[in-house]
Amino acid sequence: MAAIPARRLAINPYGDRYPDDNSTKEVELQADGLVTAHTGDRHVLIRWKNGTDTEGRVYAQITHLSGGPGNYNFHTPQVKMDSEAFRGADTCHPLGQYTRAQRGQIIALAKAVDFDRRSRVNNCRTWMHDLLEAMVGANLLSKAEFDKIDVDVPLIKRVAETSTKSDLNEA
Repeated sequence: MAAIPARRLAINPYGDRYPDDNSTKEVELQADGLVTAHTGDRHVLIRWKNGTDTEGRVYAQITHLSGGPGNYNFHTPQVKMDSEAFRGADTCHPLGQYTRAQRGQIIALAKAVDFDRRSRVNNCRTWMHDLLEAMVGANLLSKAEFDKIDVDVPLIKRVAETSTKSDLNEA
């Protein structure tokens, strides 16, 4: 059996053992922390449960923009160990019950979000804003729920990218 590359293992450590299935599942948006972050970078992700091991540990598939300013990435699938304690420290917004096909649409929309991975002015909340807007446009999320999340998290509207001297040197 071939060794799993370290990068793949870090990105998706449990995906082969707990893949998504064809059941309808609760999908939710999870925002870092219990308080609204009007400044700074509050990480956000979309998650759904993929499975539970024999000891009761939960494994969730997550959809998010990872990294930080100047080095953002989107990888799918990502399955991570989850827990009520972890989720209890964050703000969660239920998005609804989604079929496997609808979750596939969410992933396709996430892949289609146009985002400059080297951005220093837009962040994961911007990316999530664009993804949730796309979900509204695809009738996967109500506008009312989007508006509630947009205010509560809050999400951030995309702004024009700025050029830096290092960006110009790379061109």
